Amino acid sequence: MTRPPTPSTGREAPAPAPLSGDPILRSTSRAVFALVLLFSFLLLWRGHNAPGGGFIAGLMTACALVLHRIAYGFSALRLDPVRLIPWGLALSFATGLVPYLLGKPFLKSDYGYITTAVTGEFEWATALLFDLGVFLLVVGASLTIAYALTEVAPQETVEGDE
Repeated sequence: MTRPPTPSTGREAPAPAPLSGDPILRSTSRAVFALVLLFSFLLLWRGHNAPGGGFIAGLMTACALVLHRIAYGFSALRLDPVRLIPWGLALSFATGLVPYLLGKPFLKSDYGYITTAVTGEFEWATALLFDLGVFLLVVGASLTIAYALTEVAPQETVEGDE
């Protein structure tokens, strides 16, 4: 039995996850999904000044999206994750190239301060753009690999298979 192709990839739609009907997994995964995404965005936000950054935030986001796919049987992303890879590469490369074109070392970060009524004094840094590019790259690559591994369908049967 073949399933219709998905609109984003053109490939046959994967079978629902074996646990996607479990009500306990579905209800707990909602809260866990939201908390993991919130924590990953915190790591991304503070990564240019403290431990964290685009890589670990991208891995945590990919884990949250894989959990969502296991619980519900479909991806929370509405696009093919492989499309995030070139955008992440381009953003990271452009972040490093701009200082170089201005006569500074490649990947030289710049920073400054903005004062608002809501946040008070707030520091901005161009390293956040680099981290955002790494984040997109890691999310795209991790999800592409994870989804490819979940779509493996054995073609041979061995003795004892039914």
